[in-house]
Amino acid sequence: MKLNTNLLADIFQSNMILPLNKDFKLGGVVENKQKVEVAFNHQNYQTTADEDGNWQVTIPTVSDPNFVGNVLVKAGEKKQEIENLRFGRVYLLSGQSNIEYRLKDEEHFAQVKEELNKGKFQDLHYYNVPQVDYIDPETDEVKPSNLNLEKWHQIDAENCGDMSAVGFYMIKQMREEGVTGPIAVVDCFKGGTSASVWIKKSDLAGDAELNEKFLVEYHDAIAGKTWADFDHETEEYNQKVEKHNKDLVRYLKMHPDTSLSTAKNIVGHTPWPPPARPDLFTRPSGLYETMLSQVKYGVFNGVIWYQGENDTDRAEQYHKLLPLLLQTWRRELHDPSLPVKIIQLPGYNDYPKDSAALIRQVQLDTARKLPETDLVSFVDSGEEHNIHPTNKKVVGERLGKIVAGDNYAGTPYVKNARVENNQLILTVARCEQLKLSKAVYLTVDSHQVEITKDNLSKNQIVVAVEKAPQEVSYAYANFTADIGLYNELDYPVSPFKIEL
Repeated sequence: MKLNTNLLADIFQSNMILPLNKDFKLGGVVENKQKVEVAFNHQNYQTTADEDGNWQVTIPTVSDPNFVGNVLVKAGEKKQEIENLRFGRVYLLSGQSNIEYRLKDEEHFAQVKEELNKGKFQDLHYYNVPQVDYIDPETDEVKPSNLNLEKWHQIDAENCGDMSAVGFYMIKQMREEGVTGPIAVVDCFKGGTSASVWIKKSDLAGDAELNEKFLVEYHDAIAGKTWADFDHETEEYNQKVEKHNKDLVRYLKMHPDTSLSTAKNIVGHTPWPPPARPDLFTRPSGLYETMLSQVKYGVFNGVIWYQGENDTDRAEQYHKLLPLLLQTWRRELHDPSLPVKIIQLPGYNDYPKDSAALIRQVQLDTARKLPETDLVSFVDSGEEHNIHPTNKKVVGERLGKIVAGDNYAGTPYVKNARVENNQLILTVARCEQLKLSKAVYLTVDSHQVEITKDNLSKNQIVVAVEKAPQEVSYAYANFTADIGLYNELDYPVSPFKIEL
């Protein structure tokens, strides 16, 4: 998918940042079977486009951090040149609204602008993948129709507001941790999305349960309807949203001392999801086709995946969705060992009972099972009735410290549970010394057991038991204020439920 007629895919533009010390790809779309010539760094490369016009060449590693280069592409009578390519670290950020949350809406934005105006945080960059909802298969018309070609940005006080707040704080913290050279994020996200919209249709169809729950349900919802029917349903939905927004504004005006989260808990939350229709981004595989396709030639140092809120209504399928998504993305990006950091859902109470807890457990299990996959937990940073906390600084800075690579690769978690001499012993990975910030409780079978510093021995939690329990859990709820178990670096221990 392209928003222009250039030879290279849209992501390839002047001032682009590419990964240092990794082979990278150049590619795009030309006429079918057309010969393509590429010149880069005093070397020439040739290839022939396939029957759909897709072409790609792989360029050998650039290992000089000071290298600056140009690329010239020729196909027939057409030429395209991009300039000032530089090499450093590049991360793909994806998921839904909390990673999409823009810096201009974050509570520390004014401070960030002031620091940038003083010349802080140099040589940081971002690229926003255009949020294409739908491409008409007959006309190739792109929706929304007002989308423009994006460009690469070097972050400054004027443009920083349009990037991911989490992404900004992540790369800012990486710089403060001593990472040198250009650092960039490629923002490829969309609020309100299930993991199913980012997965290839044939991959969903390959699993009977996922096929039934997502593809079949979607096709049943749109079956027999005309575009007039879809437009009528959408109009009714938009009216409900408009009424909700007016009611919320009215309530806040009448109760000026009430927080937004409290007001939403009283008035109600924004109606969601909108009714299904073929051109809506929430359809299964929709953004795989329109957004992931835009970065398929990209090469990255890692992926940050922050999603799960929209799958709490179908949390029972997430243990299949999340691993399938990561496998799909690694395959599409031709990088089977691409490092992934999974952001574990913060606390938020207004989900179906324990559904966020189940999502967190799947995120933990997936990180433990899949290679080059780590969990980064922010279970201590959520708000009970606000799904979009305005403070993204704590999330991004913790993530940046971990991605910088100077300490643990992710969140501490219980890697082993055993009973020995009437003691339940939980061993925590990524931890040398456990500590408490407040009183916390384990649920051992159906009993609440308070954990004090006397129960902590280096990286182990030791609890006396009369008999071997069948199950033990910690913070296994949509939202709990009892998050207080940390490692020595102040990273929270992941919530868990373990059957013994």
